[in-house]
Amino acid sequence: MGLYESVTEYMRENNMLTGIGSVVVGVSGGADSVALLRVLCQLRDEMAQKDKMAQKKGLDLDDSLYIRVIHINHMIRGAEADRDEQFVADLCKKLKVSCKVYRENIPKLAKEKHMSEEEAGRMFRYQCFEMEANEISSTEAVQIAVAHNKDDLAETVLFNLVRGSSLLGLAGIKPVNGRIIRPLLMNSRAEIEEYLDALDQDYITDSTNLSTDYTRNKLRLGIIPQLKEINDGAVSHIVDIARDAYTLSEDIYAEIFRNYMKPLSEPDVEKKYHPEMRQELDISKLQNLSTLARGELVLMSIKIICGKRKDITREHVNQILSLADMESGKRVDLPYDMQAYRSYDKIVIIKKGAEPDAENLIIKPEGLIETEVFLYDESLDLSKKEYTKLIDCDKINFVPVLRIPKPDDFIVVSSDGGTKKLSRFFTHSKIDREQRAVFPVVADGNEIIWVVGLRLSERYKVTGSTKRVMKITYTNK
Repeated sequence: MGLYESVTEYMRENNMLTGIGSVVVGVSGGADSVALLRVLCQLRDEMAQKDKMAQKKGLDLDDSLYIRVIHINHMIRGAEADRDEQFVADLCKKLKVSCKVYRENIPKLAKEKHMSEEEAGRMFRYQCFEMEANEISSTEAVQIAVAHNKDDLAETVLFNLVRGSSLLGLAGIKPVNGRIIRPLLMNSRAEIEEYLDALDQDYITDSTNLSTDYTRNKLRLGIIPQLKEINDGAVSHIVDIARDAYTLSEDIYAEIFRNYMKPLSEPDVEKKYHPEMRQELDISKLQNLSTLARGELVLMSIKIICGKRKDITREHVNQILSLADMESGKRVDLPYDMQAYRSYDKIVIIKKGAEPDAENLIIKPEGLIETEVFLYDESLDLSKKEYTKLIDCDKINFVPVLRIPKPDDFIVVSSDGGTKKLSRFFTHSKIDREQRAVFPVVADGNEIIWVVGLRLSERYKVTGSTKRVMKITYTNK
């Protein structure tokens, strides 16, 4: 089986062709991306031929493939980078493919973002791919094809292993990740070069690929050749492990969603957290998961918050999970300026500085409580209404307001007038610190009339001697 046949079969096996109408292709000019482009162009031509034949029979398959090439000039290699850009433009013209070039000073971007040039380049490339895919269509399926191959997968597995990966991290590169597809993932670099030679297709070599200044190149140029000396099939064996790890990861994710239901929590309605700034893990549900699933759930949560997880080690994960056996309030500091802490029956992972304040309220005082005053009628009983309460109007000193808690707030908790600091009431009610900061209360000065949804002050309750009542209705808009 030739490379074209093996690639298209792999695409079908992984549903890369399902509903595809357009594809954005990242082409650097190197062997891998040029081979990917040639495969996709052949596929496009075959689809067009089938469509043409169907039309002759009066059928309308609408079976076509639009290809747009994206080339990124990283502005690192001067004239060599300009040569690559021109090569890709000429190739696209020859193959009758749309081509768009982006230029970005990646070394400068890396310094601004405090990341390596490799990371900055990757980030910029995928931003460009996504922009182009969205420009083509906001409704139909547009895939983004990149040219990672079998050797790249083996390098990634080794890189993750050396850096300190979880077992699931050994899955390396996914064949499909959202709209990103990797059709060449099961083809070796040698197979790709052989395919291009058979087509008499030129390609270019990036000089930075021959430099050991980059971590991946050390693996590619040094470690992997030594492994092949030990066993010619070293790369294939590493890839086999990656495929097993990928299958295991699918099982683990299925376990998480089956048993945890909603692993990545949206913030409570009372808080205006950005969802990515805070994640809550239910301890009882967490303990029902397997050890692997627990660790992966923690890593998934961290990635939601930070967009990355590569600096989170096994020790960090264990520290977070150990909070389940500690008392409420215990905290651990994490990379990426994060923190995890035990809050009663939850483990909370949060970005430092994400705690809400008065400006972060979704609930605003104006217009969110409605009041009505009338003579008391004993037949009216609203005690079981969670968000509508009756209070003794004549016991109010000021105009009741809906606001967030203040340090000196207190509430009457017993019929003999006994009071409790609101902060202490929250502690006994197992409301965590972040929720307390934004919890809606109806206040009469510093005295709390009603902790919405939790407790009505004993002092303001309606009694047999009440003459006028105020009906307070809370609405969350």
